[in-house]
Amino acid sequence: MEVFKLGNQYLKGIDLKGIQFKNNVEEEKRCFARVWGDGSLGNDRCERLIKNGCMCKKHFEAAQRMNGLWWLGMINEERPEEPEHPISGKHNWSKDKFGNNYVVEDKVEEPPLVKKEKVKRPRGRPKGSKNKK
Repeated sequence: MEVFKLGNQYLKGIDLKGIQFKNNVEEEKRCFARVWGDGSLGNDRCERLIKNGCMCKKHFEAAQRMNGLWWLGMINEERPEEPEHPISGKHNWSKDKFGNNYVVEDKVEEPPLVKKEKVKRPRGRPKGSKNKK
């Protein structure tokens, strides 16, 4: 088992995107808050220990700031089809609740606008001007 010290000099050659950190928490003691995960099905569950009611401390405090409701709902409820975060706005799932990809309509590309080039004017006083001193 490799131990990585935090800091730029120790993490230069390591790809942290592929590393997943998992807590070894029993299923019945895990927080019931739904987390975004990869944004596909909405079946990802928080892996922290329950502290308040059926939520961990992090999701409980966040839900209190959102009028007592977690914006993604609980894992034992139906997922919200159009979840809306109070700060970052609307989010879209990439798959429906059955696992099928949503059909994304292709946008028709418009031709780029042609820019008019500016006429480059010569430097200095124009020829024939009478403002000589």
